Amino acid sequence: MFTKDSVFTGLNNLKDISLVPDYATICGYTDHDIDTVFAEEVKKLDRTKIKRWYNGYNWLGEEKVYNPFCILNLFYEQL
Repeated sequence: MFTKDSVFTGLNNLKDISLVPDYATICGYTDHDIDTVFAEEVKKLDRTKIKRWYNGYNWLGEEKVYNPFCILNLFYEQL
């Protein structure tokens, strides 16, 4: 639970990073992540289909990211 002590508390001064380029891929897996971190899992699947079905959101119109929940479910179901 959070309480508001005053307008000067740290919690009330959160920094919005949603449109900061350095953090554009913080909420998903990039192509690089899929190809390196999950290299073993990807070997068993069609990489083109993974990209077509699961790669799709971004905040800055730049690099798209994969939804982590969906990707992990895909790998789990393929085992």
